[in-house]
Amino acid sequence: MKKLNYFLVLFSAFSPFLFSQHQNERTFNEIRKIYEKMATDDISAMPDVRMYIAKAKKEKNYIKLIQGYRDGRQFDYHHKIQYADSVLSISLSHGTNDDVSKDYLSKGIIYYFYQKKYKLALNEYLKAYQYSKNSKDHYLHYKVLYHLGIVKGHLGYYEEALEHFNNCLAFYDARRKGDNHVNEKYNYNKGYLNSLHQLTVVNRYLMNFAKSDSLSRLGLRLTEKEDDFELEHSYFLKCMGILKFHHKNYDEAKADLKKSLPMLLKRNDFAWSTVIYYYLGKIAQAERDSKTAMVYYHKIDSVFEKHGFILPEVYNSYKYLIEYYRHKDINQQLYFTNQLLKADSIISKDYAYLSSRLHKDYDRQTLIEQKEDIEKAGNQKMRYAKIIIFSGTVVLTFFAVRYQRDQKIKKQYDLLQKRIQEGTYKISDLETQEQDEQSLRKTSLTPEMTIEIREKLEKFEKELQFTKKGITQTSIALKLGTNAHYLSIYINENKGINFTKYMAELRINYITHLLNTNTKYLNYRIEALADECGIAARQNFSKLFFEINGIRPTDYIKKRKQNLGIS
Repeated sequence: MKKLNYFLVLFSAFSPFLFSQHQNERTFNEIRKIYEKMATDDISAMPDVRMYIAKAKKEKNYIKLIQGYRDGRQFDYHHKIQYADSVLSISLSHGTNDDVSKDYLSKGIIYYFYQKKYKLALNEYLKAYQYSKNSKDHYLHYKVLYHLGIVKGHLGYYEEALEHFNNCLAFYDARRKGDNHVNEKYNYNKGYLNSLHQLTVVNRYLMNFAKSDSLSRLGLRLTEKEDDFELEHSYFLKCMGILKFHHKNYDEAKADLKKSLPMLLKRNDFAWSTVIYYYLGKIAQAERDSKTAMVYYHKIDSVFEKHGFILPEVYNSYKYLIEYYRHKDINQQLYFTNQLLKADSIISKDYAYLSSRLHKDYDRQTLIEQKEDIEKAGNQKMRYAKIIIFSGTVVLTFFAVRYQRDQKIKKQYDLLQKRIQEGTYKISDLETQEQDEQSLRKTSLTPEMTIEIREKLEKFEKELQFTKKGITQTSIALKLGTNAHYLSIYINENKGINFTKYMAELRINYITHLLNTNTKYLNYRIEALADECGIAARQNFSKLFFEINGIRPTDYIKKRKQNLGIS
């Protein structure tokens, strides 16, 4: 018995050494085989990953060390950026340009997918692009183009994003059908499905609902019962739910959206989760279930509060929250008003920064590279380079002007909405103030005549008589039982404007209130709106609408539809 105890003590003392020797003898492939097929973010892979990294460090095998840090980046959810920085430092000193490009790209994906920090993501994508310019790795090239397309889609450059994703889809589709290694086949299939999903989203933003619907159905069919693509399947379910909402098929839309949510939450994709919350809230609104709508809109605010991130698509949820609390809880109303202002500020800053960097460092750089390639081909092709540079300048100028114009329209629209809500959007009599006799205006109207014309004009306005076409100052005066001269004096002195301006403001104010309160008028043609308020010509209507409201009627209708979530 004593001998047995003695043996056990010796075995305990030397077993760590024996086992560690055995572990160190394992090859890199043997260690990696343990975890390489585990799911992304599976933390249980990390003990073996750390063993792999330690072995690479000990042997000063930098190629394996790069792989080890990449594996840490894949499986350690809470330390992804740290591992991304570690692998970048090794790639920059010991790796190829392709290695550096891949690792900048992966770091950008972490910022985009896990943190939704678009500015930081774009910076990494542009670095990846610079290192991939001369690469023979076509998969890497299209992966960079895909992620730059993501940023363009976020900015609202949908046509340009569409081109990125169509090119990526064609590339991945051709490669995924080839005879590839199992890992390559997975990567090509994943690239194909991600491009398909983004095409579905962009086509929906462009109102191509039939195209978006067919792409969503294709994606659902390809990912059905595919364990490797559960997340992608959830994305296509989400797309189907949103499309069904637009078709007012609320029960099925609700079912698809709820079914897609768990996997997105599991992968911490809080951005697309807020989109699902938004449409579930919209469905609840349509079903007149304000309590449920509030629950989902509060979830959007919780994500915004936690991550400081909000998508423009869910922005309108705050307007519903503000309106809901308007007469119920002034503190909540004030809170959500502040949240809306904060969201607007973040979206505006992101848009300006991303747009300028994308066009400066990617689009403009691409044009320069194309110019250099043409110069190398010969001077006879120089004129094509000039055309490209000129076109690029025009494009950049167009986007800058469009952004400034959009901001100006938004500002004018918000100002107009504020006046309507505050009740100051109307023609009122000038306030009378006590003045000394010398400063009193000279008038030929007696107090009795003034009161009589005021009362009759109020009736004229209340009965909407101004919407009749062809009425004149003389015809109105006759109808009011006075003369054109007295009517002109009254309007000038009490309204502070002349008769022509007075009629124009009555008509434009009237049609603006209709557009703001009755959604059917948002679908009217400009000619019909002009006719509705008594203005004879479309051109004259548009001119007056802009002069009085500071915004064109087409722009006002577009902004109003956006605010109401109307397609």
